[in-house]
Amino acid sequence: MYSPPPTACRERSRTGAPRTASPNSAYAVCSLPPPTRATLHTYSIHLEPGSQPGAPTVQSLAYTLVNDVIRPFTTPWHPRLAAYEACCPANVAPPEHEAAWPEAETMRAELTALREPLRRIAEGLGGISGADFGVAATG
Repeated sequence: MYSPPPTACRERSRTGAPRTASPNSAYAVCSLPPPTRATLHTYSIHLEPGSQPGAPTVQSLAYTLVNDVIRPFTTPWHPRLAAYEACCPANVAPPEHEAAWPEAETMRAELTALREPLRRIAEGLGGISGADFGVAATG
């Protein structure tokens, strides 16, 4: 049975409480494009906008995921977070250093804003495949 890896698109903890995005959640988002591209190439689906007007396709949803949702987020945030993490003093625990990042709240807000476009993509893939991917449960 396939179990999806933890990603930033999950909105609630197991208790049902809203989750707070960690700056390291950005790395989960960064991990989505490579397997998306690999899967599309395995099945000879080119990562370009779909050609059917109005009808979502795996191709069009993957294009949206990689180019319209993830890339605009990761392009500025991934290098900024990596640069900040690289400056973590040896005597400070990484979670403490991360919590002190001056840009954390701004990044969290942008990361949280990805929920809706990711939910729409999951719903689109569910419509194509007939699976709900737990989208209804995340509300």
